[in-house]
Amino acid sequence: METIYCLNQEHSENPLNLFCLDNECTNKGLICSFCLLKFHQQHVKNVFPLKTIVSSLNRANNPKNQQELHNKGNEIFEKHHKIKQTFRQNLIEIKEILNKLEKEIEKQIKVLDLEADLFVGDAFEKSIKVLNMQQLKKEQIEQAIEKIEPLLKTFEGQIWILRDTEINQQAQKLIKTAEVIERESKFWLEKCLIDLKKLYETCQNPIKKQVKILTSQNRYQLTYEQWNLKETDAICFKSKKKHDIWLSGVGLYEITTWPEQPLQFNVQLFEGAILNKKKIIYEDTFSIKPEMEFQNHIGKIYFNKAIKIEFDKPYILALKPNQSCLSYYGANGKFETEEFSYSEPQFTQEFSDNSTTINQGVIPQFYYEE
Repeated sequence: METIYCLNQEHSENPLNLFCLDNECTNKGLICSFCLLKFHQQHVKNVFPLKTIVSSLNRANNPKNQQELHNKGNEIFEKHHKIKQTFRQNLIEIKEILNKLEKEIEKQIKVLDLEADLFVGDAFEKSIKVLNMQQLKKEQIEQAIEKIEPLLKTFEGQIWILRDTEINQQAQKLIKTAEVIERESKFWLEKCLIDLKKLYETCQNPIKKQVKILTSQNRYQLTYEQWNLKETDAICFKSKKKHDIWLSGVGLYEITTWPEQPLQFNVQLFEGAILNKKKIIYEDTFSIKPEMEFQNHIGKIYFNKAIKIEFDKPYILALKPNQSCLSYYGANGKFETEEFSYSEPQFTQEFSDNSTTINQGVIPQFYYEE
């Protein structure tokens, strides 16, 4: 490589033989030794000789590394393609539900308008006048009765017109119905707008948001052996963080006696404080192998996707093995840690309880993102 010299006149055509790799540096790139002294003293550890960088790249340039880079690149492109596909599909569904919502609101308002006509002007008198005409078509009769139908009351084959108090009740009902439609549509549409704006801001600066998986405090103070993993172990929890978090995984106590067949755990996450299959928001099966790493007798199970956990809302995390085995377990459990509060879930008949309690169990901690 031919020598390139610094263009700064004060540097006396010093060779550009150093390279700054500091991400925060505004003068990052190829520099000379004078540049180093003037602009890079605060991060000199991130400045390297150009020859060292080239040499390192040459050593890495072998068929094995090239294949690994190729595989990793394909994995990244595949993930990007999946993001675009998911976004487009969600966008289609959002447009469809917005169209349905618009039509439904227009339909409900039209019905309310028809009923409200009775309380405005001479709609009632006009309908009576039409119905007393000698010659009428089928459509005219149906339209006239449809307009005054809210004032008609039927019971066991009898029909009569609503009295003043009943008319006032009907009017109040229409007003309340309109208020519910306005309140609910305003709340949910404004919430959607806020969430979409947050998504837009995140997409504008995705690299600046550093994803860091945090480990919650172990809710148990003691650890023992010989817990019989057989049925469903579950715990109800609430986040104490006053903002949404993303649950990434769960801790599992070390297996002490491995079964002969491959061991798998079914992991389920429910909304609410009752184990109800209709309330499942995440479910997956994880294979647990003897070579799994356990620290302080706790291993990590990471979900295939992070699950949004709202502040002070109850959820249940449940684990169930595909066969019986023995493990460590926690005892002297806390009702609260720094991040979560805990309670015992309610089991419905479709689930078999393995006697998990606040005081003891096999779900010691969670892994989450903020």
